[in-house]
Amino acid sequence: MSSAHATSTPLQCPARLPVSQTIDSPAPNGWRSYDSQQAHPLISVSFWSGPPDQLTMLAPSSGIKQRDTLINTWALAAAETDYWISCNYFDTAAIIARPLGTAARTCTVRYDAKRTQPKMIDWYCTPPAR
Repeated sequence: MSSAHATSTPLQCPARLPVSQTIDSPAPNGWRSYDSQQAHPLISVSFWSGPPDQLTMLAPSSGIKQRDTLINTWALAAAETDYWISCNYFDTAAIIARPLGTAARTCTVRYDAKRTQPKMIDWYCTPPAR
């Protein structure tokens, strides 16, 4: 699930993202390139101290494992500029992102830790991001 925990108009990442990918140079001799045109499933979110193109991804402040759930938490300081969230999709470098605003002080992401590549269960920020 990709929704924020809060009940008042939570931000949500789309569950799947259609992506068109091409190779950067001609295919090697004898090969042809194709775009599978698959929709990639949501795998995680990342938090940023500005737009992702500024390369300021934030590391979690803490992480704990409770049974089969991994819980990462980000403690966000008061800021003059917006924090951002990106939605990250499996098997592609394409992401989508949007501002969270400046009100959030804590963001939490829960992952299913039973999988080799932990898959996000949900995320939420307090106060809620809108």
